[in-house]
Amino acid sequence: MTNTVELTPAELEMIKVKREQEALAKKEDEAKQAIQLEKDIKEKEAYIAKVQKQDAEQVAATKKFADELGSMYKLEISEAENTVQVMGDYINRENGFDRHILWSKTFTRQSAKIVRNNSPYSISVVEQITYSSRWSTRGTSKGFKMEVYGPGLGSNNRKYSRTSKVNEVIKEAMDLIDARKKAEEAKKNAVQTTVDRFTAEYPDAEVTTDKGWERSYGRRGYDGVTYDMVRVKFANGCNIAYRVYGDGSLSRVSFNLPGKGDEATFMKSLSQMKF
Repeated sequence: MTNTVELTPAELEMIKVKREQEALAKKEDEAKQAIQLEKDIKEKEAYIAKVQKQDAEQVAATKKFADELGSMYKLEISEAENTVQVMGDYINRENGFDRHILWSKTFTRQSAKIVRNNSPYSISVVEQITYSSRWSTRGTSKGFKMEVYGPGLGSNNRKYSRTSKVNEVIKEAMDLIDARKKAEEAKKNAVQTTVDRFTAEYPDAEVTTDKGWERSYGRRGYDGVTYDMVRVKFANGCNIAYRVYGDGSLSRVSFNLPGKGDEATFMKSLSQMKF
């Protein structure tokens, strides 16, 4: 036997009202989500417009600098695809990573740089922002400036507004590298010339090259530099070592006579030398 519960008209009306309230609450929640989605999309669209405007300004400023620098330089523009999304609830809350994608848009970003023809030097154009203090969050734009990169510049991170100065900086770096190469080549030539001369003058001697080390004191404490040496060991056992400078000049580093190597033997050998 089944017992049937009869609801009163008031109870039936209450159930009806609760169902209507639940439906209304659901519609209200859906409306709030739709409003929030519209707001999020508008923010993302504003972000896209902002960065694309910044990109266009950077490309225009770079092109202007490239034109001023002249035919030795060329403009390079690169593009990259970016995607922005509005994320919804987590698909699996235990995972904590996967979420519903409510909205997505892919857009193109541009950036430009300047390169010097047939050289490793490049120029980045960036907007210089200065701040009134370390706690300031609002910066002041000083316009677009040039940063130069390439060999011979070290950790130079200065920003330049004049193309003539950029040309000067690059030329100085190239001249410095060229001077270093010539100095290194001169050192090699000086060493080889010295070896050839000693070998010709003393054909029975053993002539070899070596590296020496000279200690110095600088701002960072004790340091040192290496230098080129030529050693000559004569047939009679005497040997002498010279430091070789880039201009070919020599400076005697050591001189030893044959024997046990102690000071007494050395002094005796010196005293018996005839001049």
